[in-house]
Amino acid sequence: MVASNGSFDTAKSFRLGYVTDVEGNIDYFVRYVERSKVLTIRKYDNKLLVLDFNDDTTYFVYGGDAVDKGPGDIRLVRSLVDLKRRYPHRVYLLVGNRDLNKLRLTAELSDSDMARPLSDIPPPHWDPKAPSLWEYLEHKRQTLRERGQTTSLENLNTRVNRLKYLLEHTLGCPKTFEYRRQELALLHDVQSSSISDENVVESFLREVEHPEGSLRQYLECANVAVIIGNTLFCHGAVDKNTMKFVPRDDTKFENPPCKPAPGAIIDSVHEWVEALNQYLKRGLEDYQRRPHFNDDRTSRGGESLMALQNRPAMWGRSIISNCYGDGGCITTENAARIRNDPERVSMEDINPLVFEKVSSDPFDSSVSEWLRKDGIRRVVVGHKPTGDCPAVLSAVYTGVEIVSADTSFADTDANDNRGRAISVVEIIGTSMTDNQLEMRGILRDGSEYLSRFTRLHSDGTDETAGDVQLGRKLQDEYWVKASTTNSTYWLTRGRGRKVEYKHVSIATLQQSSQENVLRE
Repeated sequence: MVASNGSFDTAKSFRLGYVTDVEGNIDYFVRYVERSKVLTIRKYDNKLLVLDFNDDTTYFVYGGDAVDKGPGDIRLVRSLVDLKRRYPHRVYLLVGNRDLNKLRLTAELSDSDMARPLSDIPPPHWDPKAPSLWEYLEHKRQTLRERGQTTSLENLNTRVNRLKYLLEHTLGCPKTFEYRRQELALLHDVQSSSISDENVVESFLREVEHPEGSLRQYLECANVAVIIGNTLFCHGAVDKNTMKFVPRDDTKFENPPCKPAPGAIIDSVHEWVEALNQYLKRGLEDYQRRPHFNDDRTSRGGESLMALQNRPAMWGRSIISNCYGDGGCITTENAARIRNDPERVSMEDINPLVFEKVSSDPFDSSVSEWLRKDGIRRVVVGHKPTGDCPAVLSAVYTGVEIVSADTSFADTDANDNRGRAISVVEIIGTSMTDNQLEMRGILRDGSEYLSRFTRLHSDGTDETAGDVQLGRKLQDEYWVKASTTNSTYWLTRGRGRKVEYKHVSIATLQQSSQENVLRE
């Protein structure tokens, strides 16, 4: 049954909530839950956030990247793990790159690694522009000398400085060290000045190493991917490189000298997802058995998972870090040019670094056909920011709706890069396999939006339910991203990190849709 507003009559029906890439911004997460029709807050204070469901029929998926960009890493992760443990068959947590890459810390801050000569420690293999640890410490020494403080590299070579280096230059989160200090102060009812640098280091290690550590428990509860009805969830992208591919358990966290053979190629989508989740489980068991480097530093436990979230190590086949999105849109002509550049493509068999900065093609029919044959009508991901509300490719193009929902850079003028923007993603319908995407929230300019996309079901796409304009590309490279409660469409276009927005009245766009909408 279709209601007059174009949505399902959802009495006694299916509803699933989704959010991703909160990255320790617990204030944002609380704002999300306050608008959610799936979750509610049972208790919240400085030390504890307890979540629950609004009713006994709903589901929730957290899309990965729970930590790093706010002073709420520990509390957010604990709340997600607690909810998962209470509702193991209704809550699903996914691993993101920011969750998996913390496994590195155990070995790289160990006593044996601290004893290594600085000259033996290379810069991150995936970023030729990043400094080495020696260069980082030498720059720090020079800065101190300019201030009249003389010291040696040996004195600067501490666990504290190594962790700061790792966070800033290899993990992309230079503020995280101080965020953790703030959170520890809240949790222990003390001033931030009472939390020492060593306390911060110990916290990072404990949360990933200890059986009661929040991040370790999160990883043990999580999946690489999950299928719920007609929807597949993962952190990064399902594209021509990641589809069917399962890595080898002995994959190294490095730039491989040649393209590694797969551990398996699996044609069934459901069996492929299960194989990836078993890969995660085995990798965590390996980490727990041997969290440090072996004697000749050729291997360490959990290395396969560090590789899983690293595009060069996967030779461009990372379901965690491959991504859709460019310029706030699900894709752009600029993204296509980069992806299809002949010189870049010619290097794909010899240089794993050429996969960095490439956005996946949501229009790829080989991927959509593979997904559809196993009943998948929607893919929902995070990882790459796509503006102030999720970027969507309408299912009218390929039969598969692509939803990229990382809004962590909704407003880069705001202190937290989010500002007043908030995004609530839910899937609603009569069942897990007959439903539509609903997005609502606040845009960066303060406008409220409520968007219901076309209905997806076992026989295909029903354009009579939902707004057929949403998730479509216009001739001027704008995408129809959301519909506001003020009867306007929110349009977006961009390139790289540059994003343009504008409002167009719904009546105007609908009137001219035959001329402006491109079916690709």
